[in-house]
Amino acid sequence: MAMIRWGMIGCGAVAEVKSGPGFYKANNSKLLAVTSTDPAMTKSFAERHGVPKAYETSEQLVADAEIDAVYVATPPSSHKPLSLLVAKAGKHVYVEKPMAMRFEECREIVDVCAQQGVRLFVAFYRRAMPRFLKIKEWIDSGAIGEVRNVRAVQHQPPAQEDLSRATLPWRLKPEVSGGGKFLDMGIHELDLFDFLFGAIEEVHGIASNQAGLYDVEDTVTATWRHASGVQGYGSWCYVCGHGEDFVEIVGSKGRISFEFFSDKPLTLINESGTQTADIPNPPHVQQPFIQSIVDDLNGVAPCPGNVESAVRSTWVADEVLKNYRKQKGY
Repeated sequence: MAMIRWGMIGCGAVAEVKSGPGFYKANNSKLLAVTSTDPAMTKSFAERHGVPKAYETSEQLVADAEIDAVYVATPPSSHKPLSLLVAKAGKHVYVEKPMAMRFEECREIVDVCAQQGVRLFVAFYRRAMPRFLKIKEWIDSGAIGEVRNVRAVQHQPPAQEDLSRATLPWRLKPEVSGGGKFLDMGIHELDLFDFLFGAIEEVHGIASNQAGLYDVEDTVTATWRHASGVQGYGSWCYVCGHGEDFVEIVGSKGRISFEFFSDKPLTLINESGTQTADIPNPPHVQQPFIQSIVDDLNGVAPCPGNVESAVRSTWVADEVLKNYRKQKGY
């Protein structure tokens, strides 16, 4: 089996624990080179993680003939140009979510990768995490009968850095992120629901900014319908006084409930009673998904990620946010 040799663009917080180590800890996988916009950060990451090559620019990294695939771990505003740079260099692309700032940009990335004959993967990594595969197992086995609807709630008080425009993180700057925390975190839920229930065909949403701390949305409500007939509704608020993280999947014979962004036990309730599953998250949450990409590139088994689903998730988010974006002019 071939060793997949990775380059990585971006050495920030996500790469430090969630993803970066997965590239050298997965089987038949090696993190060969890294780069970022900060040479000191690049050098530090390479030294601490034992990466042999540290490049000053993305262009230098993608030109390395030894690299097979490149992970783009940067903010969304650079996803399209960097993904195209990687693809045109003949390397496979693994890009962070959301795939791009807008649906049209996602389609361009898909088209260019196809034209260049390279594979494209998007970091909706929960599709490979054991915790979420257990939920899929329960659903596919008929443990709750036919799925009727799904409800998602993510409520958070604002973080300290959100309280001043002088300290806002890039995730709350529309020119960099394309949206707020809904686009950064809620899109993970939309992709998982696509994974579990199939494509979302119809969606209606309302987005607003109720606290005035920043320009992007801070409160979102949405309803949607999957092609399978499953209906969904969600509430995301990032300026409330009490935190809540809850997903409930309701079926004809039972229900499943869990916290999406933690690894607290899953709960299944049906005619047989109540069952729980305590499945801790792996130390590096992207590693199972990275392993699935490596296995896919080696022809062992397909990655559970789906490019068209990743594009759809951005389309759904665009639909939810379109009126708010139009009002704000971005």
